[in-house]
Amino acid sequence: MRIRSFASLLLAAVALPAVALPAAAQDLYHGLTILDPDTGTASPDSYILVEDGHIAAIGTGLPAAHGDAVLHDLGGQWALPGLIDTHAHLTLGPTEIRVEDEVPVMRAVTDQEIVTHGARMLLSYGITTIRNPGGSTEENARYAAEREAGERLGPEMVWAGEIIDRGPFAFENLVTLVTPEDSVADIVAAQADAGARYAKLYTGLDEDDLAQGIGMAHEHGMQTIGHFGDVSWTRAADLGIDSIVHAMPTSPDLLPADRRKTYLETRRQGPLQFFEWYEAAALDAPEIAQMIETLARNDVTFDATLVAFEPAFFGDDEQLLSSVAEHAHPDMVKNWRSGFRFDAGWQADDYARARAIWPKALQLVRMMYEGGVPMTIGTDFANPFIAPGLSMSREMALHQQAGIPASAVLRMATSDAARSLGLDDRIGAIRPGMEADILFLAADPRPDLARIANVEGVMSDGMLMTPKDLRSGF
Repeated sequence: MRIRSFASLLLAAVALPAVALPAAAQDLYHGLTILDPDTGTASPDSYILVEDGHIAAIGTGLPAAHGDAVLHDLGGQWALPGLIDTHAHLTLGPTEIRVEDEVPVMRAVTDQEIVTHGARMLLSYGITTIRNPGGSTEENARYAAEREAGERLGPEMVWAGEIIDRGPFAFENLVTLVTPEDSVADIVAAQADAGARYAKLYTGLDEDDLAQGIGMAHEHGMQTIGHFGDVSWTRAADLGIDSIVHAMPTSPDLLPADRRKTYLETRRQGPLQFFEWYEAAALDAPEIAQMIETLARNDVTFDATLVAFEPAFFGDDEQLLSSVAEHAHPDMVKNWRSGFRFDAGWQADDYARARAIWPKALQLVRMMYEGGVPMTIGTDFANPFIAPGLSMSREMALHQQAGIPASAVLRMATSDAARSLGLDDRIGAIRPGMEADILFLAADPRPDLARIANVEGVMSDGMLMTPKDLRSGF
């Protein structure tokens, strides 16, 4: 979607430095190698003609006639479609905890400075579109509207409202609890009326809740995102879920029958279950094969968010945590350092057990890919020790480490993600007629996808920006 104008953007962005010049009527970027994720081909000495925020033409060399187009020699840079993070909680800030009537109440704070920081950092790493899978309905709608109106600089966002769950206590601005007065269907319908395109269904819901939520979402033209506990991914797929997130299944029904009783009797609450499930799991068991086949057959999209669990499983590695923290907003880092983290209370033995099963988690992700499950790349930003933008390159590198070809991972982060979001008619590819969302790199990223973080420039709706300017002031 076209940013209204650069001048109006600057007027809206009080105290923010300029990050680009307004595009000319036509801009011709040449000297490029265009990387096509869908075909895996690289076309050297290419050009991209941009007009009115869209790609007007592509080709090799220079066009014989280019009229009044302003020429930009990008000197051998690589160009690929703007990246799509399908799991980014952009509007979430620090988490607060208070006690009311001896019951804990959690609250996700929304801080516009943190939102601005996150949006600009995402862009600076070439992320031009995100799916926000849960947060304040009001704040998510606000960001999307401001961005559409040209009043906010950041990636385009498609979004869900508050996560829908049953639970023992409230989590304000992040979770809406099902009550006798507000059913799953009621909550989904209200979020649809507010403009949400997705409904996120959470771990405390049972099969009847899921069926009700999925049915109501589809009735309103919404898609559903699932993060499940005891309900298996296989069952959720049969119920009609559209997308499943996190490579951390915890359902006993996905374990061999002879291991379920012990798992249920010994598992602990919270994130500790993640590695305890993998300890009990047999990835060559028929339950896993059936799960993968069912997900693929039902076209259920999966994003693994491995980078969200690495800081917990390796949470005793201060070097790892610090390398992420230096790229996140200081108030978020302070919140994580003060105790809001997935590995809170873990002991040395817990870290050792978690690290031991990490290769098994990577293996499951590879099996999902090999089994034909449609996959995208998501980071779970703004959860603990996930840096906006930078963690996208880490997530892609982890998929490559799992044994998934780089070309497939690039598709997951671009064209496959666009298709999964229903936006492939305008983003996810460099071809005439598409929106000019383009990532420029100094070198071919395929040998090592961590290189995707080495951004030379990013174009969003035809406006070219540099990482340095996007990150200035933070």
